[in-house]
Amino acid sequence: MKYLQAMRVQQWSKNLLVLVAPFAAGDVFHSRILSKILFAFLAFSFAASFNYIINDLKDVERDRTNPKKLNRPIASGRLALKAAQILAGLNLIAAVGFTLLLPWAFALTLGIYILLTLAYSYGLKHEPIVELLIVAFGFALRAIGGATATHTPSSSWFLVVATFGPLVIVTAKRIAEKQSQSAISVRPVIAQYTTEFLRLVLTVASGITLTAYSLWAFSLNSTHPFAEFSVITVTFALFRYIWAVEKSSGEAPEEVMYGDWYFLGAGVATALLLVLSVYAHH
Repeated sequence: MKYLQAMRVQQWSKNLLVLVAPFAAGDVFHSRILSKILFAFLAFSFAASFNYIINDLKDVERDRTNPKKLNRPIASGRLALKAAQILAGLNLIAAVGFTLLLPWAFALTLGIYILLTLAYSYGLKHEPIVELLIVAFGFALRAIGGATATHTPSSSWFLVVATFGPLVIVTAKRIAEKQSQSAISVRPVIAQYTTEFLRLVLTVASGITLTAYSLWAFSLNSTHPFAEFSVITVTFALFRYIWAVEKSSGEAPEEVMYGDWYFLGAGVATALLLVLSVYAHH
């Protein structure tokens, strides 16, 4: 159990973003595509776990003084430093192994992700704005990875949504953390932001995301307006997420998403509308 906790497997759900591009293209149910999506999901998951462990090893002394992190396997001593280093290496090997089964473009995407997250762990997480963009782009790279793994052409609007949508997620979380004094001790960079600045970023990112999604939805060649209707559910889900994260005072985004039935309902409705739009005529 301590090994899985160190790998933070509960956060592997973020890597389901590799589904987005092939799903939107109408190819996700092809067996050949599904196998590539699975390999991409596992490659990103093990790469993410590698980076989580490296980050915990680097911050082990500081984590031991933090009430929110001192019970982590490495900080608490339940997982020895040498064992954690070996575990990190095994995760990196697994990530590379699955990457070898996929096109070179995916390998490039994953390589950029690993380098960015390592740079984040080794100092850039303390740089305002830079850290926001790195975390947001990490989400975008997952979606791009799904496209490169399956040779799925990506529209310009898809790439815009994949970039600015995650920025909404990250910025909303920073605002919630800004409101929590304990969160500032966990993430010192929060002290360098003003709430007004973060709300400006959130407003701009939300506007760009909804505009780009709307343009993508209306560009689909479908005889039914299901995709157009999904603009309503996506807008509701986005606003509900922002509200839920701010109310929760900085909980992990995946915990907020799974714990809010309105958000989940909007997500299911959006998926259903897109299935009807993209797959009904296939």
